[in-house]
Amino acid sequence: MNVTAVDDASVVSRFASLASDALRAVRWPQIRAAIFLGLALAAWTWTVFMAPISKIAETMPLGRILLGALIADQVKALCLVVAIVIADRAVDAGARRRRTYLLAALGGCVTGIVLTEPFNWLWRTYMLPDLWPANFEWLHGTRALFYWPIFSLTEWLLIGSGVVFLYADRRAARRTAQLLREAELDRIRRSRLALESRLQALQARVEPQFLFNTLDQVERLYERDVVLASVVRASKMLDDLIAYLRAAMPQMRDTSSTVAQEFELARAYLGIARLRLGERLRVDVRCPRELEAATLPPMMLLPLLDGALAHVGEHATATIQMTARRDGGSLAIDVRFTGAAALGGEPGVLNAIRERLAALYGDKATLTLFAQDAGTTEARLDLPFESAVAPVS
Repeated sequence: MNVTAVDDASVVSRFASLASDALRAVRWPQIRAAIFLGLALAAWTWTVFMAPISKIAETMPLGRILLGALIADQVKALCLVVAIVIADRAVDAGARRRRTYLLAALGGCVTGIVLTEPFNWLWRTYMLPDLWPANFEWLHGTRALFYWPIFSLTEWLLIGSGVVFLYADRRAARRTAQLLREAELDRIRRSRLALESRLQALQARVEPQFLFNTLDQVERLYERDVVLASVVRASKMLDDLIAYLRAAMPQMRDTSSTVAQEFELARAYLGIARLRLGERLRVDVRCPRELEAATLPPMMLLPLLDGALAHVGEHATATIQMTARRDGGSLAIDVRFTGAAALGGEPGVLNAIRERLAALYGDKATLTLFAQDAGTTEARLDLPFESAVAPVS
């Protein structure tokens, strides 16, 4: 068997399958587009050829003339839309865009003319009276069999080709915009993943020091109480620490938390610290109810508290006041420490907190330390106010 014949048969088979799938894919939007296109074509034709149509209407019924033309235009428009749908499928399957839409324009226009010209002949012969005006003999009879197909094909090729290539250009622009949008979304997703990885790495620099300091407090208390033969109190602190860690550990790797959660963890940690310091540590933690649902990155507050309490001596006293408030579009958290140590602890911990703020909010969030009275230091955390609870519509 001839190889060329086999290739041709394969091409025809693929085209038939593609055309069948495209026809099954035609839905109301495509039909609606064909209706609008047919109406636009009819309006354009009647406007351009208003003078000869008016002349013909002097001796023949105008309504029948326009109705026949409208039916033919709708059929031609539907053929062109179906050809465009087939071309879309072919281009999506990998066919060359320009050649495919050129064939769609040619095929849709020729098919429309082939289907409508028999209808036009029947309409002129049986629906219109033979009352053509003088000098319009070429619109009926033998000469009309050649005039109407050539005229319709020429007109429809000009209009249909313009419609097809305008559509193809718009579709290519939409596809390009879609690809750019998908690329941008993918870039944002990758940036978010990179940011989350960076935040987790920054948190990993803070968490060990915080946990080690807490365990060191437990160890010192346990050794002191063993000497005093009071194992019960040290055991109680271990139980409190285990309960605290069970609540805190699931949140330590999260990149988002709430003010209520972080204040609750701060209260639990300060409760553990009070077992060691007793009445020498005074705590005042307040959070207005309307701010509890505000978002707050995890592990922002505990390192500040841990850095101060880790240096409170055996006989020193300390006071910690922590409050949250809303300042316009910002969330402000104030942590005031009065005691022998400076609030915030090691500079590396503070730098890590500032790096996390910069990664999350850019220059919209700050951590500021400043001294007030003698022995009193205040840390102020300012960041954009965002609620973790979606508003009820």
